[in-house]
Amino acid sequence: MPQVANHLKWCLKDSKRLVKVKPDLTMAKKHLAKSEYNYGVLQTLEKLKVYDWALNVGFYAIYHCFLAMLAKHGYESRNQSCTVTVLLSLIDENKLDFGKDLVLQFDTLDVEKSMTDSTVRESREISTYGVETSIDMQQLKKIKELILKVQRETIRILEK
Repeated sequence: MPQVANHLKWCLKDSKRLVKVKPDLTMAKKHLAKSEYNYGVLQTLEKLKVYDWALNVGFYAIYHCFLAMLAKHGYESRNQSCTVTVLLSLIDENKLDFGKDLVLQFDTLDVEKSMTDSTVRESREISTYGVETSIDMQQLKKIKELILKVQRETIRILEK
C-alpha cells in the first residue's frame, strides 16, 4: 500500500506530526483510561440530550484508543491522519492484530474510495463546525458501538 508508506514517511519528517519513541505501556494505559472517561462523558451528554457534543466526545474516545496502540508500539502522534497511517502500516506489517475495518470506519486515507457511510471523523467535523445541534441518532448509536469494539480490542492488544 504505497499511499500509506509515503504518508508515513511524510509524517515522520516533522516532529509536530509524528515521532518514533520508546514503547510506553504506561502511556498506552493512560490513553485507554482517557477513552473510557470520554465514553462516560458521552453517556452523560446523551442523557442531557446534547447529542452533537456526545458525538464529538465519542470521536475522542476512539482516538485515544488509537493513541494507546501507538504508544505501545513506540509512536507519539500529534496529527490525526498520521495516527491512522501508523495504525494501517502496523496492521499491514502484521505488527498489530487489529481490524483495518475499525480504523477505516473512523477515518480513511483512500480519497478515491466512495463511501456510503461517513466516517466518524467526517461526522465529528460536521457536528463541530456545522450550525445544526441535532444529529442522526443512528449515527450516535453506531459510534457508541464502534467505541466499545475499539476499546475491547485496545484492552486485548495492551494485555499482549
